[in-house]
Amino acid sequence: MDDPILNSYLNEFSKSYGLNSLPEPEIFEYFSAYCVMHRDFSERTELNEVVVSGGLDTGIDSAAIFLNDIHVTTPAQVTEIASRQRVEAEFVFIQSKTSRSLNAAEIGSYLQGIKEFFGQRYMPANDSITALRELSDSVFKESVKFKSKPLLHLYYCYAGRFRDDPVATARKQAGIEELKNYGLFADVFFTFVDADRLQERYQEVNLRIEREIQMNEFASLPQIPGIRQAYLGLLQCKELVKLLSNSDGMLHKAIFNENVRDFLSSNPVNDEISATIASPTEQSKLAALNNGITIVARDVRLVGKKFTLADYQIVNGCQTSNIIFNNRNKILDDTAVPVKIIEVEDRDIVNDIVRATNRQTEVKDEAFVVLGDFHKKLERFLLSIDEPQDKKIVYERRKRQYADTLYTPQNIISLTSLTNAFVSCYIEDPVSANDYYGVLLKKYNGKIFIEEHSMWPYLLSAKILRGIEKLCTGSAKKNLWKFRFIIALLVRRSFGGKPILSNDVAQRKYAQLAIDKINRPDHFIPLVINAERKIAAAVGIQGAGFDARNAHQDRKFVSSLLIN
Repeated sequence: MDDPILNSYLNEFSKSYGLNSLPEPEIFEYFSAYCVMHRDFSERTELNEVVVSGGLDTGIDSAAIFLNDIHVTTPAQVTEIASRQRVEAEFVFIQSKTSRSLNAAEIGSYLQGIKEFFGQRYMPANDSITALRELSDSVFKESVKFKSKPLLHLYYCYAGRFRDDPVATARKQAGIEELKNYGLFADVFFTFVDADRLQERYQEVNLRIEREIQMNEFASLPQIPGIRQAYLGLLQCKELVKLLSNSDGMLHKAIFNENVRDFLSSNPVNDEISATIASPTEQSKLAALNNGITIVARDVRLVGKKFTLADYQIVNGCQTSNIIFNNRNKILDDTAVPVKIIEVEDRDIVNDIVRATNRQTEVKDEAFVVLGDFHKKLERFLLSIDEPQDKKIVYERRKRQYADTLYTPQNIISLTSLTNAFVSCYIEDPVSANDYYGVLLKKYNGKIFIEEHSMWPYLLSAKILRGIEKLCTGSAKKNLWKFRFIIALLVRRSFGGKPILSNDVAQRKYAQLAIDKINRPDHFIPLVINAERKIAAAVGIQGAGFDARNAHQDRKFVSSLLIN
């Protein structure tokens, strides 16, 4: 790739995610998926689950389906979400090219692949595309639960600088109109993402952002331990929109990652806020009627009445922020909302702020899990383990907690991944491990993250799963990824029967012996290969009609596999 700046971004990204061994075009596919999925949709999206490129990819390099902002990968997840609430569906597709210019022919091939995805299918497709088509069919079977028709987002990422090409633009517009005529979508969007836009997106995903706002009415709060400075004031909503917008003028979803609550869309409280904003005579009351917004920043600089916020997040006020942004064209100049702006010295105090400010209104129970004492102890425990930096696992309870450290995403495990790992390895339910973490926390309430539990099983589960995931990267091992939870359990069992979870002495001995093998590739890789072979052999003896592609979700098959 000729662009030295984009090259430096790719190098940092590939090093962080352990992709250095892949060819440059494959790294670029992962990079593009990261910059699109994590910025515009959900930072919980696993890149190995969305990159679908390879032979017979029908011109699609990455794809994902989101229901209510949750990345779904199985029909069971679709059914579970649709059974709980009305559904907002979004389909996302990406084509990634390392070329320096737009290519109308490649755009046409890409659009043909999209049209066949939703319509008459002529081209043969690989397993990943076929599985996504089936998942799409599952989504449309729940169309009676749709709030509105789905949105379709198409991205064309490339390594050049955007120059308007009439032929490419015409091909794009024709494709949009054809897809709209399918009658399946509320709207269709097609976005060209050039090298400059990719770099902006990468910075925004990693919250390397800075915004300036003006707040005319404010007061500084007294000195508080752990907080460098804090201000309370009234911020004009038009200034707030500056903080909420990304480089494309859309809602910057990443700034809500510390918030314990996703946008709840239509509910009585949100409808009331929307009604207040919709009325020119009622808007002026917003400052008195609303609980306000809390903003935490790594750095706050104040000159006169102008605040410069760096690496900031909204930790309370997700609902208000979303509604103001959605109604930004109706906002009057003098409409304001109460805000707190806090520059923290002690990052742990963020959890206290989150808990205090969000307990004022109803929040899902799983949202507060990482704020509990067990998770604090688990975070300290994992940090205390003496291992080489490249082998170490750390627990990220706060977004970007380890951003300024030597730890990379390969070292870091989130609540979501840790829940998946423990459910697989110790609860021994690798099929359910594919579910959304909130569902798992409810299903196994009282069996996971319990005060009496030793910390060692959580470390061992994380080490096993992360070790397997490192081996799944790249097109050569793509099929291994969906079986990773089953493989994790088989590998854990290879270390012998597990001790009682509350027996810390026995768990420590068991885990240390296992971790010694995991840290040695010549020991660990054969264990993974043996698990692979066992799964392949079990699939091979199934009768006609067995769905091998979805074997990892087949409870009868998995139960039989684990018994033998």
